[in-house]
Amino acid sequence: MLLASSTSAIGETDRVQVFDTDGTYLDSWGLSGAGQGDLLTPTGIKVDRDGNIWVVDRGNNRVQKFTRDGEFLATWGTQGDSHGQFGVPTSIAFDSDGNFYVSEVENSREQIFNSGGEYLSELAPGSLAGPHGLAFDSNGNLYVADTGNNFVRKFSFAN
Repeated sequence: MLLASSTSAIGETDRVQVFDTDGTYLDSWGLSGAGQGDLLTPTGIKVDRDGNIWVVDRGNNRVQKFTRDGEFLATWGTQGDSHGQFGVPTSIAFDSDGNFYVSEVENSREQIFNSGGEYLSELAPGSLAGPHGLAFDSNGNLYVADTGNNFVRKFSFAN
């Protein structure tokens, strides 16, 4: 199963699309809006170890969690700059413990939450400028596309 978030300035197709590994379209879900399960400019999408789909709902400044069939499960965040609030979130990544990391362009930070959505901490406070993309490698290192500083940062965590 391959997933893609879809946004279009014309027609607002804010949704998640599902494809098989050959690229054949299988399904889509989500409506443009601000209600539970609705999406507005989805920018990041990841599948957790339980098969749930997490979508960074940039236009609504939140992260939403769905089943693999598109059934809404939970949402985190509102607009703002406090813990658990987001300012233009763009990407999400999971560490090996199931914690999730959310990058925010407007607040220039990475917030870290446990698998239940409880705020844990912030990554490298004050050192990022417009972080966009996140990815963990097989060794547990986190890579952050730090667009405001024009480079990729690598963070290593001692186990």
